[in-house]
Amino acid sequence: MTDLSDERTSKRAAIRKARNSTKPAVQADQVLILLDPDLARIQAAIDALPTPRPKD
Repeated sequence: MTDLSDERTSKRAAIRKARNSTKPAVQADQVLILLDPDLARIQAAIDALPTPRPKD
């Protein structure tokens, strides 16, 4: 669990640093690369949700 916590902490720090700077040290494409695995996990969770049934 520590690895996940460390990963989240580093992602938050990178995003915060980019957001607070007028000349970001972290390029936008690097931020997207950091967020890509999270997006994949979120999409997988959405795909796993049951399909709603139409109400009769």
